[in-house]
Amino acid sequence: MDLAFAVEIGPLIVLWYVSSAIANTTSRKLLTQTPLPVLLTLLQFVAATIVGFLILHVFKFRSYAPVPKAARKPMAKLIFVYSMGFLFVNAGYVLVNVSLAETLRATEPLITVILAVIFLKSEPVSRMEMLCMAPIVLGGALSSFGDSSFSALGFAFVCVSNLSFSLRSMYTKKLREVYTGDAFNVFFHVSLVGTIAFFALLLFVELVGMGLFKSGYPGYNPQYFMKDMYIFATNVNEMLLCAGINGLAYATYNQTSFYILSRVRMVSHGVANAFRRVVTILFSVWYFGNHINTINGFGIALAIIGVVLYAKAKDNKFTPPVEQADAYTELSEEKSSVHPNPMSKIESNIGYAKTLQQNIP
Repeated sequence: MDLAFAVEIGPLIVLWYVSSAIANTTSRKLLTQTPLPVLLTLLQFVAATIVGFLILHVFKFRSYAPVPKAARKPMAKLIFVYSMGFLFVNAGYVLVNVSLAETLRATEPLITVILAVIFLKSEPVSRMEMLCMAPIVLGGALSSFGDSSFSALGFAFVCVSNLSFSLRSMYTKKLREVYTGDAFNVFFHVSLVGTIAFFALLLFVELVGMGLFKSGYPGYNPQYFMKDMYIFATNVNEMLLCAGINGLAYATYNQTSFYILSRVRMVSHGVANAFRRVVTILFSVWYFGNHINTINGFGIALAIIGVVLYAKAKDNKFTPPVEQADAYTELSEEKSSVHPNPMSKIESNIGYAKTLQQNIP
C-alpha cells in the first residue's frame, strides 16, 4: 500500500467508524424515547436520499445512472431486503442495547452459510468456513449471557435483519448483471424508493391500526402512538437535533462503506468492518454507561475474531483478480475472462455473491 493510497483511505476509515458509532448510538437513543422504528427508518432513508441527490445531481461527484427497465425487478428485490434489514435493526434497538445488537449482527455469516448449504449445492462451504462458525456462534451466545437488555423478540428482529442483509448480497450481484451504475447510484435509488415505501408503510400501519381500534379490536391502541409523539413534541429541539445527526451519520456511514469497498480488497473491507463493530460497541457502552461483564466481553471478542477469520476464509476461496478495483467491476471482468463455460460462470457468480455479505454494512 503506497503512501498516497493510505492518506486517501485512512481518513475515510476513521469517518466510517465515527459515523457508524454515532448512527447506531443515536438510533438507540431515539428509539428508547420514542419507539417508532418505521418512522426512524423513514427519516434515515430521507437523509440518505438527500445526500445521494447532492452527490449525483447537485455537485455531480458521480455520473447519474437511471435504472433501465431490465434492472427494475432485481432492483426492487434489493430495495426490499435492504429496507427490511435496516427496519429490523432499528426494531431490535428498541429492545436491546447497541453492544448486544451489534454482536448479534456479527453472526450474519452464519445465516449466509446456512443459505449456502440449503440453496447453493454447486458451491460447497469449505471446512475453514464451517470452523469459523464456532467462534461466531459461541461469541454471540456469550455476549448475550446475563445481558439485562436481552429480549427474545429483539433477538428475532436481529436475526431477520441478518437474513435480509445476507440476501441483499446476492441480490446486489444479480443487479450488477443488468445495471452499470456504481455503488453511489445503487444506494441513491435504494434510498429514494425506500423513502416512498416507508412513508406509505407508516401511513398504512397507523390508518389500519386506528381503523381496527375504532372497530373494537383490542390489539391496537392509538394512544401509544400519540404518547410517543407527545414525548417527541415535548423535547422537539433535542429530538430533531438528534434525528438530524442520526440521518446524516447514517448516510455517511453507508456511503463511506460502499466507497471503501470499491477501493480495497474484500477481505480488507471485511476485517475493517469487524473492527468497526468493536468501535461502535465501545462507543455505545461509554455513551449509555452499559455494564459489560467478563463473559460478555469475551463473547464480543470471540465473535469479532470469528468474523475476521471468516472474511479471510472467503478471500482464500474467492480472490478478486484486481486488488484495488471496484467490487462490481471485478465481477464483470471475472465473468468475461475467467469462465468461458456458461455453467461454470453461473456457479462462480453465485458463490462470489456470498463474499459480499461480510463487507456491506
